[in-house]
Formats: sequence, C-alpha cells, structure tokens
Amino acid sequence: MYIRSTTNGVLNGYRYNLQTSFNTLNHALNTMLTCRTFNSFGEDPAAATQAFQLRRAFLRTDSQYTVGSNVVRRYEIAYSTSESVVNRVDNTVGDRSENSFDAILRAANDPTGPGRLALGQELDELAESIVQSMNSAKYGDTFVFAGADGLKVPFEWKFDENGEKAGLLYRGVDVNAAKGSSDEATLKYLSEQEATYVDIGLGIQEDNDGEIISASAFNATLQGINFLGYGMDEEGDPVNVVSQVVEMSKILRRCNQDTGAFASTQDKEDFIRLANKFKDSADILKTERAELTTTASFLKTNQTQLEKTADTLNEQLDSIERVDLADAISSFSWAQYCYNAALKMGNSVLSQSLMDYMS
Repeated sequence: MYIRSTTNGVLNGYRYNLQTSFNTLNHALNTMLTCRTFNSFGEDPAAATQAFQLRRAFLRTDSQYTVGSNVVRRYEIAYSTSESVVNRVDNTVGDRSENSFDAILRAANDPTGPGRLALGQELDELAESIVQSMNSAKYGDTFVFAGADGLKVPFEWKFDENGEKAGLLYRGVDVNAAKGSSDEATLKYLSEQEATYVDIGLGIQEDNDGEIISASAFNATLQGINFLGYGMDEEGDPVNVVSQVVEMSKILRRCNQDTGAFASTQDKEDFIRLANKFKDSADILKTERAELTTTASFLKTNQTQLEKTADTLNEQLDSIERVDLADAISSFSWAQYCYNAALKMGNSVLSQSLMDYMS
C-alpha cells in the first residue's frame, strides 16, 4: 500500500508539472503567433481597459478621417465645376476671344449690331452649359450641388408653349421667386438653413433639445443657388446669373435681323441694366469659388491632423498590446525546452516508479 501511494503521488505530481509546462508552452506559442501581450481581459485587466479606450478612440478618428476624405472629394469636384463655370462666364463666349461682359457691352453699344443675333444664340448656349455643368457635378450617385437632396438633379428648365426657356427650377422651385413669396422663403431656407452635419473631428455636440450645435460639426451640403443666385432684386430683375443670361439672350434674339436694332427702347434699357448685373453675378461666382478654396484647404489641414492623431493612437495601442517578437521567440524556445525536458524526465520517473510498484 505504501509503494502504491508513493507511486500515485509521483504520478500526480508529474502530471501536474507536465500540464503546467504544456500550458506555459501553449501560452508562449500564442504570444509569438499573435504578437499580443494578452489575449483576454482576464490576463491583464488594466492594460485591456486602456487598450479598449485607445482602440475606440482610433476607430472614431478613422471614421472621421473617412468622412472627411469624402467631403474633401466633394469639394474638389465642386471647385472644378465652379472653375469651369467661371471660365465660361468670364473668359469666352462661343468662338470669340473676348470675355463675356466685353462681348455683351459691344453688342449694346454697337449701333449696327451685326453680331447681336449671333451673340444672343451664344448666350443661350452659355446658359445651357452652366446648368449642365452644375448638374453633371456628381460624387458617386449624389449630385454635389443639390444640397441635402443629393439623389435628385438640382436644376431643371421650364419651357413655354413655344419651347423657349421660361425659367429655371432648383429642386422644383423657381429660382426667380418673387420677394416675399413662399418660393423665396423655401429657397432662403435651402440656401441658409438646410444642413447635413458630419463628424470630421470638430467635437460634435448636441444642445439640450438634441439638436446638433452647428459650430461643433461640419455642414457638408453644397447648394447650387448659393453659386448662381436666386430671387428677384428691387428692380424686378433676376439675381440668378443663368436667368440673367437667358433674359439677355431673348432680348438680343428679338433684334432686327437686318440691322441688329433692338426691338424697342425698353429692350435696350433692360439689356444694359442686365449686363451690369451680370458682371456683378460673375464677381459673386468668383467669390464663391474662392470660398470653396478656403474651405477645401481647411478640410485638408483637418485631414492631416486626423491622420497624425490616428498614427499616435496606433503607436500607443501597439505599445500596450504588441510584444517584442524577439522576446516572444526566446520565451517560446525556453518554454519548449522546459516541456521537452519534462517529457524526458517523465520517462525516467515513470519507469522507476513502475519497477518500485512491481517489486
């Protein structure tokens, strides 16, 4: 009985030590393969908690960077489009080398006006090309200049019974809305209040009513009417640059085909007045383009800062979770050596114990 008890004790002790050695080897192997200092919360609660906080901050920053990248691309498309529109408005009309305003002035001041009818057609084409440019600006499946309703084309033409352009619609609302009308109120809301707030790392917050505080987020909407204008001025003329071009085109195309004379004195007065307002609208387009440049520059700077923040968080996370590979290999090699030694010792212990038991 004493021999049996001693043998059982030796076997149990050996089995326990061998299992411990095996667990140590397995843990060292996992550490080497995963390169992580811990693989469960229980292994290192303090480090795991800190790593969770860092990982959450990293994922939030990565999401902000992704959103910011999308916004930057939208602004780049918007800038490219506005640049194209400005060039059309400011640089050339048709095949002429003069800018649009000079061509319009020439048409107004030339008493014979041989080119008025041709310029009228060119202005109509200019209006068409501006609208096409604004509508063709897309990022993915969304229209860049359609505000928060990016799935629908922003601008549409209205035509009269003769097929002539009778007006321009922005998201279904006449851009030449009269002062004080419901349509003007709608356009004013779209221009100044409609927003799609996105988190690009500005510390987005909500007020007591659950509304996003505008200063803490970025409004990613781009309204086409903020570039082209909307409403009517005090003299009853359209503010929208496209509508101004269309009206001037109609006046020029009403001129006498032989002499180029204006159809009436009123037409001439209207044309000159609209020409001066067209020049102001062209300047507004340039200002809006400059603001796009400023905002795009801010967004790119913000992206750089987010990238740096993400890199810092990733480095901190690595310092907590990632082991030195050389140390991990050394630990595994030592654990493997200990386990193999335990196996060899087991052969000797078991053989001797068995002989004692048989005796």
